[in-house]
Amino acid sequence: MGWKVKCTSCGTERILNISFDIGRQKTIYIYCNVCKKNTFNEILGYVEEAK
Repeated sequence: MGWKVKCTSCGTERILNISFDIGRQKTIYIYCNVCKKNTFNEILGYVEEAK
């Protein structure tokens, strides 16, 4: 479970596991492992773990 985010620089999508609601925001500024720097990431939505 976590938030699906997409880097606005390189387009890499990943799951961000944080304990608070970021659904009201459009972007979040975090480190991108591909770009190797802090970038803006578009928040795509909350993802539930499939059972």
